[in-house]
Amino acid sequence: MDIEKKVAQLIDTLCIEEKVGQLFVLAFAGEDRDYAKALVKERHIGGFYITDDNAANPTSAAQLAHDLQHEASLRACDAPLLLAVDQEGSWGILTQYTDLGPGNLGLGKADNTALTTDMYQVFAEQMREVGYNTLLSPCADVNADPDNPIIGLRAFGEQSHHVARHVAAAVRGVERSGSLSCAKHFPGHGDTHSDSHQTLPVVDKSLQQLMREDLLPFKAAIESGVPLIMTSHISYPQIDADHPATLSSTILQGVLRQQLGFEGLIITDSMNMWSMRKNYAPEDAAIRALQAGANLVMLSEEHYENSTTPYKAIQAQTIDGVIAAVKQGSLPESVIDARLQQVLTFKYQHFATSPSPAASILEGANQLAREAAEAAIRVVRNRHQQWPLAGRPFTLAFAADPKGYDSIVNSRGIGPNDPNSARDVILDTLAERGREYRLWQHDQLLAALQAPTEPMAEPLVLITEDYPLPGESFDVAAQQQRVKQALQKWSDNVIVIAMRSDYEVAQYTDLSTYVCAYSSRSVSARAMAELL
Repeated sequence: MDIEKKVAQLIDTLCIEEKVGQLFVLAFAGEDRDYAKALVKERHIGGFYITDDNAANPTSAAQLAHDLQHEASLRACDAPLLLAVDQEGSWGILTQYTDLGPGNLGLGKADNTALTTDMYQVFAEQMREVGYNTLLSPCADVNADPDNPIIGLRAFGEQSHHVARHVAAAVRGVERSGSLSCAKHFPGHGDTHSDSHQTLPVVDKSLQQLMREDLLPFKAAIESGVPLIMTSHISYPQIDADHPATLSSTILQGVLRQQLGFEGLIITDSMNMWSMRKNYAPEDAAIRALQAGANLVMLSEEHYENSTTPYKAIQAQTIDGVIAAVKQGSLPESVIDARLQQVLTFKYQHFATSPSPAASILEGANQLAREAAEAAIRVVRNRHQQWPLAGRPFTLAFAADPKGYDSIVNSRGIGPNDPNSARDVILDTLAERGREYRLWQHDQLLAALQAPTEPMAEPLVLITEDYPLPGESFDVAAQQQRVKQALQKWSDNVIVIAMRSDYEVAQYTDLSTYVCAYSSRSVSARAMAELL
């Protein structure tokens, strides 16, 4: 008997609670493993969104994965759990124990698709070693809006065809490991002026324009066999005037399934992001998403609400709301059965065949990360040949307010999660190398910018930074203001080193020297410091 028939027979034996639970991917706070196990045993859920908050080191992570999968194996429906992580380069978990390279924008700038494939194989292998089987990556968004507050470093670049090549390469890399990849955020989060963690963005593009631009990377991902695609909580009024993408059957079934031919699993972005919460009751949003075509509803409690909302009650309310809708007939059980048929068939096919990973490349992971970081660095401007410094003395200052570094590692383990800021790594590396220079602390920089102008005998190397933080922004606007003040005072003597994208350079028409890492990661900071 083929697997589809076996799954259909299994579904016939399950109660509504078991069916509905399998369609949820949930998160839990801290190391509350008893609650996590209860979600598997009593709520029958299909997977977890896992962060550093749940397991802060590889040993703890492996034990967590083992315990959760063991609990799942005891159920009547014994399909393995999806253990999903935001391992995508610019965002990541277990960052002290893994090799994340420069992130997607850096990989895109290096523009070596073999390197992108290898880097994503490393991500997946390192997660697979601890038992996490699903990467919620790559980002298939195109940086159409340089001021986008949440994508930026997480995208491979600004050109659709370029991003598409690297998305396909990333999918191939994850597949080599035997793990699952997920292209996001469909149909594209790159051309938004706001962060869907905070509000519901609007992209006013026609379907034809999306097909030419934002959808090309998703098409490439599908052609490369991507098994999951994540929806975006974004409104596309020219395609569906009434529903954001996550809740739109026009977008999920009409565009993604029918026009693009995607046959894998559709998973929602976190349904407790404010773009959803501010506009829909939790259970209503989940019901609408399932009706629209989503297979899996994800609630990954965002860091900014974990301590202020009763997340367990919201999870229960959401699942119970879907169950009640089925029992009352407002959500046909046939919809649940259809979504579950796809989910379970996929899981049993993928996990039962025990995919054979390609030869491991972990031995060279650290070198790969360094190679990618070094290949990404670009001298964007060098009008007066100030770069390289070639041993000349210089004054070093960091434009960012150091208070912002506290947000890089947040309480929910979502985001960059690098315990060392680019600033720390640059200073440490310069000290290791014995490089002599004058350092202005932040208050000294601010005082110098306000003081009467005095000529500088040596270059001022001013470092700008950005980190993709969910639900909040790094102080990029304030940094730009400080750079402009420095340019007014010392003009051609200012060298800007960017531990971020180069999208800010348009603000500095008078700047003569600009060197960009396209990354805020530690490996990129070390590479840049070595150039200094």
